[in-house]
Amino acid sequence: MNGREGKSTAFFFVGVAVWIVFTLRPISSIAQTVRIAIGAASVATLPTWVAAEGGYFSREGLRAEVVYIRGGPQTISALIGGDVNFVQVYSQPILAARLSGADTVIVAGLINQPLFSVMTVAGIEKPEDLRGKKLGITTFGSATDLALRLALKHWGLKPEGDVNILQIRGVPEILAGLKSGAIQAGVLSPPTSMMALKAGFKELAYLPRVGISFQLTTLTTTRRYLGNNRATSLKVLKAYVGAIERIKADKTFALNVIGKNFKTSDPEVLEYTYSAGAPLLKIPPYPSLEGIQATLDFMGETDSRAKRSNPKDFVDASLLKEIESSSQTERRKN
Repeated sequence: MNGREGKSTAFFFVGVAVWIVFTLRPISSIAQTVRIAIGAASVATLPTWVAAEGGYFSREGLRAEVVYIRGGPQTISALIGGDVNFVQVYSQPILAARLSGADTVIVAGLINQPLFSVMTVAGIEKPEDLRGKKLGITTFGSATDLALRLALKHWGLKPEGDVNILQIRGVPEILAGLKSGAIQAGVLSPPTSMMALKAGFKELAYLPRVGISFQLTTLTTTRRYLGNNRATSLKVLKAYVGAIERIKADKTFALNVIGKNFKTSDPEVLEYTYSAGAPLLKIPPYPSLEGIQATLDFMGETDSRAKRSNPKDFVDASLLKEIESSSQTERRKN
């Protein structure tokens, strides 16, 4: 073999090696990374968990990194700073950021109702019995805070004066506060609310049935990211739609995901959690303009900018509309 033939052979084998590396390497190594921030674990997080564990992100050619960030303001800061691409967070911090000049935009509504229960100690039989009592929330400005304040207003009680609202930091910690006697009532979400029932506490009110509404869990990004990464954003929404369809169609799988992430195998807790959350998930998961307006109305009590705002200004539903239109076209073909 002469020198020229040797070089040709070497280049051939290098070429084959490169082809093997780029053609046969795992899909996950060439998938586009998307970082999604979520807050404290709750049933509202179920679509994100199912999208990840059910393979819906990878099916769309995405590698999703799910990041836990506690607190709405901190989560929004990470989004605006570009540390994450999407956040699962409730409406108030998103609206507040937008009113302050940020380019946050809601692209989906995962839970459009206040998925909380007001749990109490024995002896509190009706909302009026909350007068003078200590009520636990996670943090001021959180979803538990807004839900409680809207409920108190609905019941004719003043958050300042009639009751004493205390920050307890986390939903499990609120249950611990009830057990220790530090508080007499608290705002809990599934499955912690079911754990409270099993511990002997009373469900004074299940807030989706009370008649109040606000946009609880959203999927939010920035207009900048959406403008530069529309195709990727569409894939993310497709993964969420697929996950919600799976939750509704495959209860066994959903219960397994709930049990894994909440670290419980109690069938009663799992059933309660699924039954509370699954019916509130919508396909497609459009955000609630009425719910956003309710949040704006609440914010408008102290912020004149919120009073002048239109809920449509905070939403971009074009991705979901595109997915819905595509699905309808496919159904007509079949």
